[in-house]
Amino acid sequence: MLNDLAGTDALPAEEIRRRVAEFDWYHCIDLGHGIVTPGQFDLGPLLPHYGIPASLEGKSVLDVGPGHGYFAFEFERRRAERVVTCELPDWTEHDSSPLQQDALASVRDQGQAYHRGAFGFAIEARGSRVDRQFCNIYDLSPERVGTFDVVFCASVLLHLTDPLRALYALRRVCRGEAIICTAVETRWPLSRLSLARFVRRPHGHVFWLPTLRCLWQMTLAAGFARCERVSSFRLQSTKGEFKTPHATIRAFV
Repeated sequence: MLNDLAGTDALPAEEIRRRVAEFDWYHCIDLGHGIVTPGQFDLGPLLPHYGIPASLEGKSVLDVGPGHGYFAFEFERRRAERVVTCELPDWTEHDSSPLQQDALASVRDQGQAYHRGAFGFAIEARGSRVDRQFCNIYDLSPERVGTFDVVFCASVLLHLTDPLRALYALRRVCRGEAIICTAVETRWPLSRLSLARFVRRPHGHVFWLPTLRCLWQMTLAAGFARCERVSSFRLQSTKGEFKTPHATIRAFV
């Protein structure tokens, strides 16, 4: 709804409708005037599975790997004092194989529009105050981005070659709690064990599927003091091509 938007300088409806069509969308996002982007994922019905506090008033939040900004805007709606996103500096800097890097480079211009353009337009359309920072997750540090009351990282770890190293980085910039959600291994009897199944292919975008127990133990190994389970669910795309088991945990410093 329009009164959920962060600012008061949203663009006219006619311009929003025209420019929405310029981009491919990862998230379904309310841009006001009854206009919702045709995203690959509609996360509204799944919000309870992410364990986000009902109020973030007075809190600073870092959204690592925000996609097209659905959660960043949700943090604003929940009255976070400051919302910062951490995104790759360039479309070609994905953590991927040389073959995949070549494929990404061949469509760099289209990738940049998807990577930077759509979210930037959504910020403009909503009159948002989200602060975009461009930094590889492995390079997160207090010196580069500061520290935050809440660090949020959803559906990112599965795309990384070294999720434990990424968790080290999340811990460095977290002064309160981290909300971590990723695809998980749920098949019996593997789900009983602390392990991660390697699923990488040369042109794929997914590397590791940890069990919930493994995710929990990696988070503690990264230096968080304690964890709690939030939810297990299936993240399904709007067209049904993906229906991936996910789990969310909250980790506290």
